Amino acid sequence: MKNIKILKKIIDLNLEKKFYEYEINKLINQKVYKLPKISKPNDTSKKTGGNAFESECPDLTRLYSIIRMRKIITVLEFGSGKSTQIIAEALKRNKQDYKDQISLIRRKNPFHIYSLESEKKYANQVINSCKKAGLEKYVTVKLVKAEQTYYNNMICGKYKKIPSVCPDLIYVDGPMPMSYKNSKKQYMSINHSDITNITCDLLIIEPILLPGTIVIIDGMTNNARFNKKNLQRNWLSYEDLDNDYTLMILDEPPLGIHHKNQLKFQNS
Repeated sequence: MKNIKILKKIIDLNLEKKFYEYEINKLINQKVYKLPKISKPNDTSKKTGGNAFESECPDLTRLYSIIRMRKIITVLEFGSGKSTQIIAEALKRNKQDYKDQISLIRRKNPFHIYSLESEKKYANQVINSCKKAGLEKYVTVKLVKAEQTYYNNMICGKYKKIPSVCPDLIYVDGPMPMSYKNSKKQYMSINHSDITNITCDLLIIEPILLPGTIVIIDGMTNNARFNKKNLQRNWLSYEDLDNDYTLMILDEPPLGIHHKNQLKFQNS
């Protein structure tokens, strides 16, 4: 399947229908599909260190649907939360359905999510919720410090270290700028509620990604545009301001035989 068709298929998902079809209502203990409330200007900064944001039906349903529809094998998540558990549930189902079909695919630890979190409180919450749901063998939550840095002399933030994995789905929802550890000599601090969050983790790992890799950026439109502007390879992209997400697919020809086997599996 051509990547432009994959992109369109994701964009056209009937999320309310999928919410019930995949029984996500049971996974998040929410009987009725509902759209998220419009947040206030300072909600993000006020939430820092406090309770996590409420789960959003559209975002979680979209994630679960993509993982099932595209037979995703490995997920790299920047910023953990309820999404981590939903992703793990989808990967669990994929393993149940497809574990005997991936012998020709190069993947050391298939059907697994690697989630990065800079706040210990949230990392522990996610670890505990995944254990409670019996998903611990599908999830690795890494507590990693976040820092303010530069990318091509442009100010941004990133995690200090990420796991050595080759994801076919990347979900960007962090790190939070309030977690950035800055020195007193910093040119400017972006750890401020008036400044939009800009991250460069995706830009740094772009060279190792395989054609067909899907990226979802949750909110952070300024960050999504920064990344699209600075990515070096050929990407298809779709920006949805109404639903507050950006979708990208690495649109390049297949590589060697192992990668072709992966695409054949995921397109079947």
